[in-house]
Amino acid sequence: MLCIETMPASASSCHRVTASQWRQWPGRRWPWLLLALVTLVAIWLVGRILFRSSDPTWARIQESGVWRVGMDPSFPPFEELDGGSGQPVGLDVDLARAIAARWGVRAEFAGVGFDQLIDVVAAHRVDSAISALPIIDYRAKDVAFSAPYIEAGVILAVPPGSAIAGPDDLAGRRVAVEWGSAGDAQARTIQQKLGADVELVLRESVDAALGAVVTGDADAAIVDAVSLALFNRAGHDLIIVGEPLQPDPYVVVVPVDAPDLLGAVNETLAALEQDGTLAELKARWLSAESP
Repeated sequence: MLCIETMPASASSCHRVTASQWRQWPGRRWPWLLLALVTLVAIWLVGRILFRSSDPTWARIQESGVWRVGMDPSFPPFEELDGGSGQPVGLDVDLARAIAARWGVRAEFAGVGFDQLIDVVAAHRVDSAISALPIIDYRAKDVAFSAPYIEAGVILAVPPGSAIAGPDDLAGRRVAVEWGSAGDAQARTIQQKLGADVELVLRESVDAALGAVVTGDADAAIVDAVSLALFNRAGHDLIIVGEPLQPDPYVVVVPVDAPDLLGAVNETLAALEQDGTLAELKARWLSAESP
């Protein structure tokens, strides 16, 4: 039974109301039903907020089992189309497949022009881009950049056994560069710092600059790391000394609103670095034995 108090002007009284009588009072019943409904809806909404994936891109990859990767297959040995099968091959292709394998999904490649790669990632037309892409600071509002997987910046290359260990050892030396390149600019900066006794050996191409070191016409060359790797594929053995003079790391690009995907990429890159897989890929595609 329910007790309902009434407060008349003269006195207070309590009327006993049976359950059957309560059910006959719809005006009393509906507020409680409405409160119960509102409570249930609130609980449902809170659950949706708490357990909803913060990264729909990562959730879709896990659900579909497919990681859509954009690349421009025109930059060997990082990515190109195989002449026989027409399928993409290269370091970036193998890297994407290695990452996908760790996630238990399949990498699916989409050919995209290099200048459009950032835009298609930002628009979610692909999940990521792996295509010898550097960090582009002004696009950080549109996409996110992973940890580096290879350093492609400007470096100092010398023959094995050289006494040159870094840029400070270039005083009195001949330094070969591709005229007008980033390496040329770095060499001129070093020349200003050390003095005019740093002789610049200007060549028309990166290969020609590196060739000057091989033939003894220069003591060192300042070029980008990828060009050196490709040059060494022809059977040369020039080495890098010191730190990059101008870092230019290649990274994986993901949508700016995909924090879980970015975290998964970085975690997997670290694992591939630690277990030697990344080194194996570099050796395969950036060595003299590369296909």
